[in-house]
Amino acid sequence: MRLFFATSTFFTILFNKQKASEIRQLLLGQTPPKLSHTPEERDASSSSSKLIEPKSGPAKASVKAARSDALTLLSALQREARLLDLVSEPLDQYSDAQIGAAARDVIRDTKKCIDKLFSVRPLVDQTEGEKIEIPTDPSPVRWRINGGSANKGTLVHPGWAASKVELPTWTGGSDDHLVLAATEVEV
Repeated sequence: MRLFFATSTFFTILFNKQKASEIRQLLLGQTPPKLSHTPEERDASSSSSKLIEPKSGPAKASVKAARSDALTLLSALQREARLLDLVSEPLDQYSDAQIGAAARDVIRDTKKCIDKLFSVRPLVDQTEGEKIEIPTDPSPVRWRINGGSANKGTLVHPGWAASKVELPTWTGGSDDHLVLAATEVEV
């Protein structure tokens, strides 16, 4: 559930400047501005609200910037598998064979990274196409029953579950919490 929340928060921050500002203020331990309900209140608050930097002083401990787990995961997939490079590359200039060759390495390395961070396993031991017994009161998170109700069915997909979550710890500075991959320069 936290991974879904982190992912949705990531996209909210990415596409909604006002929400990004409010979330940043929360992460810095500040109170975000009052939520506005009417269009006039929203316009007034968005034009007058500025991001308040934390005050430093002897009575207040320094606040370390937080980083979204979604960004940490995306950064790890770029570092370990070059996933962002693959999906951001314009493909028109390459043949299908070249794309397939590049994708093969990225897919292999993405699997290694996901296994290392989450140890992903199938939810059931049966293979696709086998007959499988359906629990009496199946969880809608674990089971998607298509075509009616019965106590047995044909397995279409075994599902996936993580047996651990070991995301790297963010150690960067507050100005760098949105960086996914460093700029590389050769001299």
